[in-house]
Amino acid sequence: MKNYIISLIAGAALFASSASAEIVLTDDLSAYGYIDVAYTDADNGSDLTGGAAEFELGFSFAPVDSKWSAVAEISYDDNSTTTRSNGDDESPGTEDDVFSTNNSADFETVTITYTASDELSFTVGHILSYQGFETFDATGLYQFSYQGRGAVYSAAYANGGSADYATDDYALGAWIGESGGDASLEFLAAYTGIDGLTVKAIYADDPTYETVNFWASYDYNAFTFAVEYTDTDDMEDGDELGSGLEATMALVYYSFGDAGLTLRYSDVEYDTGTVVEDYSKFTISPSYAFSDNVFGLIEVSFVDDDAAIDETTEFAAELIYSF
Repeated sequence: MKNYIISLIAGAALFASSASAEIVLTDDLSAYGYIDVAYTDADNGSDLTGGAAEFELGFSFAPVDSKWSAVAEISYDDNSTTTRSNGDDESPGTEDDVFSTNNSADFETVTITYTASDELSFTVGHILSYQGFETFDATGLYQFSYQGRGAVYSAAYANGGSADYATDDYALGAWIGESGGDASLEFLAAYTGIDGLTVKAIYADDPTYETVNFWASYDYNAFTFAVEYTDTDDMEDGDELGSGLEATMALVYYSFGDAGLTLRYSDVEYDTGTVVEDYSKFTISPSYAFSDNVFGLIEVSFVDDDAAIDETTEFAAELIYSF
């Protein structure tokens, strides 16, 4: 799992339950998905991005009375960026307008699973990493943006096989895949023995990185509290390169009826091997569920990045339709 998660347009966890509401096609086959439309901007108005961010369609094959099942998901995303140059007086200009559009359609989860018992299962295919409180899909986040410049996790989807054992109180998982001709490994341990509490520890060992990821979340009445720590060292031939990142994050989400509010603070140290750059972000994101299928949010993030000259304020607005 060697590819870094790209910074996709994101959604909110308040909507995650309806996003997984499957449409039953037959006794053995169901479909699900979502459409994500978003707009982002920085306070200097120099990087305007908007449009249909992602369309995802998934199929779940689960024959009745069979221990075998399969999932196939395809994701289409369209990112369009307009850069406006500024004149000598710093007023917006159009001298050097640049329009760039990148379209891609990719398989995400493509798996075959054998369920040996109520607790034990084995899966092969294109599998999502165990890493991360902040989810890969748009419908699983409490806000728009990721906690760093992009996602801070060292893996996303990759081909391999996993064995997972889960009970009401704990879960254990192991994944193995191939990376550059060598083995890539991930291990998961999770505790869910207290109502509302989830604690996870993940270790990833790849020829190009080594990652430790811890996170915990607790649901109490209308509140969700979460903390996360991620540490990644870049590797080559088993040796540390001296570069990587260290990230910490704290989040509070409050739900009141159909509305919600997310507050998040994150701090990331990016080590290039020669210099350490600090990146901090404070995010405020109110959200609203317009129906069982339609969810929207706005986000304001205050960013202090050593790699930038000035502090910036980032804005986002998003609408998700799930089915």
